[in-house]
Amino acid sequence: MSKLINKYNLEELHKQNFNFKIPFFQREYSWDEKNVEELINDALGHSLDENDISNLDDESSYYIGNIVVKEQKDGTLMLIDGQQRLMTLYLLAKFTDLEFYKIGYLVDDEDNENLKNIDFKNPNFKMQSLNEICKFIYRQDSDKIEKMLKKIYFTMTTLDENMDEKHYFEAINLNKMQLRKSDILKALFLNKADKCERENLAKIWEKCEDMEHYYDKNPNITGLIEQASINHILTSADAGEKENKNSPDNSEVLEVKSIVDFEEFLAIVAKILNEKTPLDPKNLIKNFKQHIFYTNLNENFITKLEQYRKIFDKYVFKRDLENKYIQKFGDKKLLMIQLLFEVQSSNEWLVKYLKECETLGDVNQHIGKLEEIDKERMLSLLFKNEEQTLNQEILDEKFKEILNQGTDTPHYFFYKLDYLLWKKLGEEITNSEFKIWEGIENQKSIYDGFYITKTGSVEHIQPQSEATGSFEGLDENGNRKIDNFGNLALITSSRNSSLGNQSVEIKKAAIKGWIKKGDSIQSLKMLLALEKYPDWNYGESTTHREKMIELLKDTLN
Repeated sequence: MSKLINKYNLEELHKQNFNFKIPFFQREYSWDEKNVEELINDALGHSLDENDISNLDDESSYYIGNIVVKEQKDGTLMLIDGQQRLMTLYLLAKFTDLEFYKIGYLVDDEDNENLKNIDFKNPNFKMQSLNEICKFIYRQDSDKIEKMLKKIYFTMTTLDENMDEKHYFEAINLNKMQLRKSDILKALFLNKADKCERENLAKIWEKCEDMEHYYDKNPNITGLIEQASINHILTSADAGEKENKNSPDNSEVLEVKSIVDFEEFLAIVAKILNEKTPLDPKNLIKNFKQHIFYTNLNENFITKLEQYRKIFDKYVFKRDLENKYIQKFGDKKLLMIQLLFEVQSSNEWLVKYLKECETLGDVNQHIGKLEEIDKERMLSLLFKNEEQTLNQEILDEKFKEILNQGTDTPHYFFYKLDYLLWKKLGEEITNSEFKIWEGIENQKSIYDGFYITKTGSVEHIQPQSEATGSFEGLDENGNRKIDNFGNLALITSSRNSSLGNQSVEIKKAAIKGWIKKGDSIQSLKMLLALEKYPDWNYGESTTHREKMIELLKDTLN
């Protein structure tokens, strides 16, 4: 859509002798005294907005937004968006006997002539709004205005020559299109770069921001795959073939779905380079200004961005347009631990993982690193701001405290258990001594077909409508027995609606049907509870709860 985004102050416009033309489809000049007064006062004494880019170059500068233009054959710039601001600045500059650029209307020669020689005391424009503003400007302090003009900065987007300017103008007004934070950052970084490097750096940036395609058509992943022995891949040969078929080679994939967007990725790279940078895409400009732009990280940032974009493509899974997973190493375990992170909201794991990816060896080392990162996350949830310890008695208390919240139990622990149960199932298929899944049918089908997905709705295995018998009443801590962690699972809200008040027997039949048809199981915790304990009651639910807690605790040893 756009050819180039650059950052300018008024002196730079003057040096390049820009000549702006306002097309016929633009509305008339409409700023009033209040608008102009606010511009002057804000520029002279603005309080810094969290996303203000003003101070990136000069502590006293003031950013007034983005201007959109299209270059004409005669070299003039058709003004698509920004007429009100540029016309106002032009009038203010003329009042101080400065002229940073030319501006005029394509279809109004009379007003154009007046713009060249303005009588601010007695203006004579056909547009009454221009006359009123000129009279207002005449009453201002010229020194104050000149000082204000020196503070002004803006970005300017130049449209491609094949872009219909009228269509773009309509799109801006209909959809309230705004320049993205990443576009502003691009302009700022390119303006800092040497002119001979700008074109190449712009191409790198544009390839990086296209998160719907791989940066390189064929990322070099063969080295890692060659290091992975058969012991690193717990799926059978048949399962491996099936996985590869469902994960097309990158060269065949035209479009993909990334697990983060470009502005999230910019925030991730910024935090990798400077750990003090908040992982907050909403305040991207402010954070870059404080932690990247004024440091020695500024000079090579785009090169680093490219480096980490390639690492991201190489090691982190994607989805195709049919939501099938594209995982390049042939190891479902690496995909599953990444899915465990993806269903949570924070991208902190990507900061820690991408930072060390290239130092890791085989697939098991990648999985081990991610499990180490996840261990840190579990401990932070258990201890919050307290000092962490692996003392077993204290851990027992912490798990009891955090898992006794009924439907308010953090969803992380449900996702984590599904990951651990899936992992144990794979180990038991290859003859592990620890038989959590012993006696459960269709183990291989369950293992091959299960993926961690974002669900988010807590389901009672024994329905709340049947909180009778052993599930009736409160436990020793005053909590409803029906709400104990052993009786809870995490599934989608739609499935919860269909199963919510159904009996345990109907839920068992439903799970068997999902396995038979190859549908998503969603919760291995619920499947295990219903299959392992034929007479589901409060006692069995507490036994199930204790086994799940032991499984969680084992990961902290």
